[in-house]
Amino acid sequence: MLNQVQLIGFTGAAAEIRTTQGGKQVATVRVCTSRTTRKGGERKDYPTWHQIEIWAPATVKWLADKGLPVGAKVLVQGEIRHDRFIDKDGVERFFSKVVVARPGQTLMALDRREPAPDEA
Repeated sequence: MLNQVQLIGFTGAAAEIRTTQGGKQVATVRVCTSRTTRKGGERKDYPTWHQIEIWAPATVKWLADKGLPVGAKVLVQGEIRHDRFIDKDGVERFFSKVVVARPGQTLMALDRREPAPDEA
């Protein structure tokens, strides 16, 4: 079985880094991809926002030390996870995210000379 996704897009904000109760650090980055169509000579973009959750220690450290500016072009390789929660009004909500946590999964800056670490 294979659960793998690969995205190339642009960051929408600086990475948010937090520490879990267990002491592990995790980074969250929002990445936008888009699909473009042309109709009657007019171009139309359809953006899609993705939440990226990074557990790979070396990549989280790299993000904490160097950061990524808003609008940075990135490559993300990870797996899709679907979660749910109950909001304050008691309504069950669903969301999807891309998780970078295992070997072979990465977040890499494409418009920088210094690559993100490959370690997961």
